Amino acid sequence: MLDELKGYIGLRSNGDTEAPSGLYVDALPDINLTIIERITTNEEDSCETWSRIEKRALLKFRTLFIREVNKCHKINAIDKCECLIVNNKEVLATALWYIMGAEVMITRKESSRINAATIDRGKNDELRAYFEDQFQKELEVAVNSIDVHNSTCFPDEQPKPNAIVTIETPIL
Repeated sequence: MLDELKGYIGLRSNGDTEAPSGLYVDALPDINLTIIERITTNEEDSCETWSRIEKRALLKFRTLFIREVNKCHKINAIDKCECLIVNNKEVLATALWYIMGAEVMITRKESSRINAATIDRGKNDELRAYFEDQFQKELEVAVNSIDVHNSTCFPDEQPKPNAIVTIETPIL
């Protein structure tokens, strides 16, 4: 089901057509086609490298979305969470954009084709941390704005809210 999100965030410098979200990972700081080409292995081209990064980012996004949505609701079925993601992809686009940027930075740091002469590891780590922080903020806001109870993802049942503990203080 997450295949529907492939290409939702584009890579403009890779010759991508218009991304449906209007967001391009190479619009993020310090990401461009040269970076993608430098982390491309000898066995693949830059399109295949981008596809590999995108796939990892989507899998990570799904896992982190499930964790975030389950802070408020008990939704145990992955397919229902995937339905929520696809049905709310516009709201989730910025979070997805940032997690893809973080995945580029992770791939860049781990690439055997990049060495100390071609990468400032401190800056790379700083950008990865920034992208991950922005992702988490965007994900939290997006998930809190999704109306889970009126979603078409739950035709037979409604998700139950997680227990919220309130403490009443007596008025003196």
